[in-house]
Amino acid sequence: MALEPVFAPDVPLQVRRLYERKPELFVPAGQPRPKRETSWSTAPGATFGSLLVWLAICVGGWILGLIVFAITLPTAVAAWSALALAVVAVVLTGGVAVSSAVEDRAHKAVRLQHGKYLLPEDFDEEAGRVLGRAQRAVRTVLGATVTQRGLLDEMQNDLVLPEQLWDIGQVLHEQSVLRARQRDIARGMATAELEAVLGPQRRALTRSADAIKRKVELLERYADRVRSADAALRAEAALEDGDRYIELLARTEPAGDTSVVQGFADEAAALRDTLSRSIESARAAGRTLALPD
Repeated sequence: MALEPVFAPDVPLQVRRLYERKPELFVPAGQPRPKRETSWSTAPGATFGSLLVWLAICVGGWILGLIVFAITLPTAVAAWSALALAVVAVVLTGGVAVSSAVEDRAHKAVRLQHGKYLLPEDFDEEAGRVLGRAQRAVRTVLGATVTQRGLLDEMQNDLVLPEQLWDIGQVLHEQSVLRARQRDIARGMATAELEAVLGPQRRALTRSADAIKRKVELLERYADRVRSADAALRAEAALEDGDRYIELLARTEPAGDTSVVQGFADEAAALRDTLSRSIESARAAGRTLALPD
């Protein structure tokens, strides 16, 4: 599955949805914050030409209206009508001028939120693989039936998981930047002095990469336990048809033979215990996500 962008928890929902519609507007964190864009800044010549055309239309329309009013209306009424038409033209012209100087809402949202989102381009191949694992784990938890029914800690999932994913994304992005910088510095050079500097940096980067992988593994264990709880929940749902099977067997089994019915009851009780243990195990795994590293 393709890598998805990572958003800070406080990024508005409309900005996240904007990425689904217009991903090309978003700028990677490794690039400078986009500048304020208006029609004048992006296409001043075309904007100026459009305003001239608009002014020509307004003036021509006003003159035409003035002639029509003079022919069809009394003098006083024609004068007031011409004045009203001029006011409308001025207001509309002002609106067009203001709109050409106002920044597009979508560009403004992307500019203001720059640095609070990380795009797939912000990660190298190694970091992308780790982030993909974390995103799959979070999707598993949030999409599980036990989560949607509120059987787990709903507040934990809604608050902690986005924070965890954002923290992981930030660390992985920084690792990607540092790995690229190390490659650039070491390219074409191999000296003892350089190795004395890069050696400790590589070891620190390796330790950081191992630590973030352990954090992702914690997320994956949580997702596995949620998946197990989901499976137990689906199995319990299948027991809702148990009475129909018992009735069916009662019509075919010898009278007085209750072994099958008892078997159904025992399996139901065992499954409910399994479901309770699975949900509690998932809750315990989720609580560990909020503990400090």
